[in-house]
This record gives sequence, C-alpha cells and structure tokens, in this order.
Amino acid sequence: MDRIAVHLRITNNNDFTIEDRYDGVPYIFEAGKTLTVPPEAALHMFGWYPGVDPRVAETHVSRRWGWNTPAYMASGNAKKFFANLEFKPVTFKTVEVIATEEEDMLPSPIAPRQATRDASA
Repeated sequence: MDRIAVHLRITNNNDFTIEDRYDGVPYIFEAGKTLTVPPEAALHMFGWYPGVDPRVAETHVSRRWGWNTPAYMASGNAKKFFANLEFKPVTFKTVEVIATEEEDMLPSPIAPRQATRDASA
C-alpha cells in the first residue's frame, strides 16, 4: 500500500540563518537557501500543517524564535521576518518494494543476539 506524506519546503529569504531542532535533529535554515522538513518537524518548528491559517503559523514562529517581544512587534520586524519565509507543501509517496524470492533467502545483516545469562535461574 502506498503512503502519502506532505513535507514542508521552506526558503529563508531573511539575511540571517535560523537554527532549530526537532527530535534531536538540527535544522539549519541558511539565508537564501531552501530546506525540506518532515511534517512533524514542520509542526514543531513552524506550527505548520496542511491547511493551517498563516496567522497561526506566524504567531507560533514569533513565539518560538523570540520575535514576539515588544521591541520586535513595535518595529514590525516580526512580521517582516515571517514574511521572508516561503512555505511550500511537497507531497512524497512511499511505495513498498516487493522482495524477490532470492532476496528473501539472503541472511539478515543483523547478527543474532547472544544471550549473556541463563533466564531459567
């Protein structure tokens, strides 16, 4: 069965790099470059999911990256910085690869685990 996953492709058009993490994985959004992130990371870092109201994502991003301070809000930089982030949903299709009978007979690349203690004690 095919699985469909909608990832988020982000282009950072700001003149500074944005760094964040999700699930221990660092994501570096370099100025002027594009990066594609999985849906879980997009939700965590940008508050983004398919169909989200952009104002909700903007509020999430502003809070997450500290752009919601009175100084940022008064200067209008928070809105400017967010407007410089381009969001484009990208759909990926995961397809199962059916192994041939010959491939099924190959040994597993993972060696069987050796017991270190007798469990009957």
